[in-house]
Amino acid sequence: MPPRVIALILTLLFSAGSFSCGRQEVTERNLPKNSRPQIVSVKILPENPNKESVFNLVIESYDPDHERVAYRYQWLKNGEEMEGENKEVLRGTNLKKGDLIRVKVTPSDGKMDGEPFLSAPVRILNSPPVIQEIWIEPKLVYVNDNLKVHVKSNDADGDPVHYTYRWEKNGIALNEERGEILERGRFKKGDSVAVTAVPNDGETSGTLKKSEPIMIANSPPIITSSPATETDGNIYTYQVTTNHPDNDPIVFTLKTAPKGMEIDRETGLIRWEIRKGDQGTHPIEIEASDGEGAKCFQRYTLSVEFR
Repeated sequence: MPPRVIALILTLLFSAGSFSCGRQEVTERNLPKNSRPQIVSVKILPENPNKESVFNLVIESYDPDHERVAYRYQWLKNGEEMEGENKEVLRGTNLKKGDLIRVKVTPSDGKMDGEPFLSAPVRILNSPPVIQEIWIEPKLVYVNDNLKVHVKSNDADGDPVHYTYRWEKNGIALNEERGEILERGRFKKGDSVAVTAVPNDGETSGTLKKSEPIMIANSPPIITSSPATETDGNIYTYQVTTNHPDNDPIVFTLKTAPKGMEIDRETGLIRWEIRKGDQGTHPIEIEASDGEGAKCFQRYTLSVEFR
């Protein structure tokens, strides 16, 4: 092949190769570049938390390429990173009243990270106290008893808790009764009594809680007299006297007595005609009952001597 032909072919090949490389460079320059995602806002909820709150986030972000945006999180307490707290949700563990909480959120489209965004802070507020239990003592109540309310509560911040009370009788509030004790005389047999307490830690009042009602029970009678325990005469008498807090009528009975001794069931007067053979000691037991099952007893020993 002549030299001129060979040179011409080489020139064409070189020119073709240069043209091909030029097209490749133009194609790469025209490829679209990936853009970083951006966070517009981060909001911590709730806005007024306490240490028992569960924190969630509302995030507004933007990706110029319309790609899905994922996030990385880092929670901060009082400006310091909280170790291990790198999830979307934060529970109030190891927080206390007054702490400032923020979160740093970094967006990513899977190819590039965007600029980290630091949220506005929220302050841990006071936690209201919570009443766990409330009850009235004594459990078995008579009209002569004073009633006392007992409360068991918890304050997440460890603050001292004080209470305000409202007593009620048969479902009606005793507005003037605001103390922890309801004194005798404010109720009678058969009444139903309950009390409501509201806790307060000096900053916040908690939710009120009401006790279970208690029923004022029938009171037993009380024997108030004292018998003579010796006699040297032929007639022995003893007037039994009683007091019944509910003012119920009393029935008297001799449960144990020497032969011939009698008691008036309504008045409680004991009378015994003593005979020669009755000398010695005699056990006596008196029962006073109110007809509703409440009763009391008096026991003593009577000595009989003849002089």
